[in-house]
Amino acid sequence: MEKLRISENGRFFVKADGTPFPWLADTVWTMPQRMKWDDVEYLMQKRKSQGFTVLQIVALDPERDVQMRTPAGDAALSDGDLNRLNEKYFAYLDWILDKAEEYGFYVLLLPVWGQLVVGDDWAGGVFPKTVTEENAYGYGEWIGKRYREKSHILWCLGGDRQPVHKGVDYRNVWRRMAEGLAKGLLDKDLKYNEKDPAWEELLLTYHACHEAETGECSTLSYWDGEEEAWIRFVMLQSGHGLLPKNYEIVAKEYENPHVRPVWDGEPAYEMMITTFPPVDESYHGTWMVRRRAYWSLLSGSFGHTYGHASVWCSIGEKERGIMTKYSWYEALQSEGSGQMKYLREIMEDLRLMTCLPASGIVDGQDGSEEMNRHVAVSEDAEGRFLCAYLPSGGSAAFALEKLPVPLTLQEDCLYGWWWNPSDGKFYDRKNQPAESAQAISVTDGRLSVTAPTEGEEKDWVLILMTENGEPPVKDRVYYELEQAEEKKVFEW
Repeated sequence: MEKLRISENGRFFVKADGTPFPWLADTVWTMPQRMKWDDVEYLMQKRKSQGFTVLQIVALDPERDVQMRTPAGDAALSDGDLNRLNEKYFAYLDWILDKAEEYGFYVLLLPVWGQLVVGDDWAGGVFPKTVTEENAYGYGEWIGKRYREKSHILWCLGGDRQPVHKGVDYRNVWRRMAEGLAKGLLDKDLKYNEKDPAWEELLLTYHACHEAETGECSTLSYWDGEEEAWIRFVMLQSGHGLLPKNYEIVAKEYENPHVRPVWDGEPAYEMMITTFPPVDESYHGTWMVRRRAYWSLLSGSFGHTYGHASVWCSIGEKERGIMTKYSWYEALQSEGSGQMKYLREIMEDLRLMTCLPASGIVDGQDGSEEMNRHVAVSEDAEGRFLCAYLPSGGSAAFALEKLPVPLTLQEDCLYGWWWNPSDGKFYDRKNQPAESAQAISVTDGRLSVTAPTEGEEKDWVLILMTENGEPPVKDRVYYELEQAEEKKVFEW
């Protein structure tokens, strides 16, 4: 596979020919420990058919098994020693990464999960600190060298922890690992705080947690963005609560004068409980999944990551309960994951990752509005169209004079398409299937629109074109998945 690089304007990823890359990821963090080979292949086939392009995987993740064993029982480390790595374990990780490449997936690979650095989990458990400032460089060099020739791997440090955790500063651990990765992948002695063109070859970010006390959830929350030369792109964890406004979080990082690509790399997962501990079995549904996705993309993200409460941790059939109601296999068929295909289609056809955030054109919207009424807008960089997300449908008015790039109107109107993100189809104002655009008058640089429906879970995407033409989003098949009988997954 061709290696990705960051676009010249520093906003998104591109392929070798400069084509924008549609980043649509799934969090399969625990796959190397929890999923046997034929299950791995089935998941990849299913996700490919749903339009996914990236898998987010952790090499060493103790959250579901502190010994970090493969399904065959091979522990990653001997006696918990990071200097005594088990070749059988990493041979299985090799196979998974090779299989991802075979199916055309890029992989965002975390060398270790944050728990191994800070020595505690979210349930109050305390463990030895496996990764330290003394051994982080060596492990980074080792794993970097192992996958030096793998052009489909991007890298991520951290793992659901801030680098300053419970008052303890672990930043030097991660800096040493970044320097080790540079040595292993590039065979260069780079320093974390010294700018060097070689850092641009190592696509590396940091996965923070969503800190409940402060709301901090960015790669850059506890780093000086100017000093840390190794941080090439910015990951957000808008997290699993009901209240985070990820459109504000994305916008803040997008507007950072030190430009880096940004995306919401861990938003609210489908079927994740909405409170900890769980109350009244309340779970995030598909509307939450869609809102975080479209808010994020139209606010400046280069792509999006989806997650499911049962898939990230590879839940088996006998492990289902109040926290995870479905097995990972059942969860692969979920409504929300199926709707990600439509996200990929609109992202690809409109090249949303190249668009300019323009939510400031919405009349009467100043940040004080009800969250589920917040309309996100982005504009084509060449002024050919607008894309607006109305999370609750209804009406909206736009002041076009506030656009980053003036629109070139052929007449005193725009051509509007109402697109339903739940089914990927176009509808007219009466909520009937539509094959042509609706002409919407522009008066003194302003226009008003009303979606086909209004209310909770009745979200719409409005595409406003300067020219009339064919529907701007096309249905497509990404992978022909053979119809299989109900699959019995590996039993833990």
